[in-house]
Amino acid sequence: MIRSAGVVALGLWVMTVPLGSFVETVKITIPAAVGFSVTNVSVATAGSPASGIVAFSQFTGTDNGQVLRVSVKADSNFVPPSGTAIPASRLSWTTSSAANGTGSNGVLSTSVYGQVFQSSPTKKAGGVSISWSLAAPGTAIRAGVHTLTVRWKLEAF
Repeated sequence: MIRSAGVVALGLWVMTVPLGSFVETVKITIPAAVGFSVTNVSVATAGSPASGIVAFSQFTGTDNGQVLRVSVKADSNFVPPSGTAIPASRLSWTTSSAANGTGSNGVLSTSVYGQVFQSSPTKKAGGVSISWSLAAPGTAIRAGVHTLTVRWKLEAF
């Protein structure tokens, strides 16, 4: 039996982390939101838009020989309209087309940050394409909007 669920929304928020005694600056671009229109709860659903960009420019940490790392973590599991929550770990990302660094694929967690991108040394700009996928959420979920908030962490080291 195929059950239909509504749109699953992913809201993305930026969190900055103090970078010790150094003062680095960077301009960062991340996807603002990703949605999932789940029409069959027994199969994976690709995020919409199909891909986004995680990019940086004007990074001053290279003056100190540092690289930039971008990571992501869920605040909690999806918040359902009622009933069973979809675990955040059902959401994964795939990176491609990295420029001036290395992209890393991963699975979202509520307990640890997962690395998405790390710049190469001496690079002041770069980025990576990122695509999101929601694994089959299962038949126990209710139709409607399920929301998830994630935090992005930027580190210079």
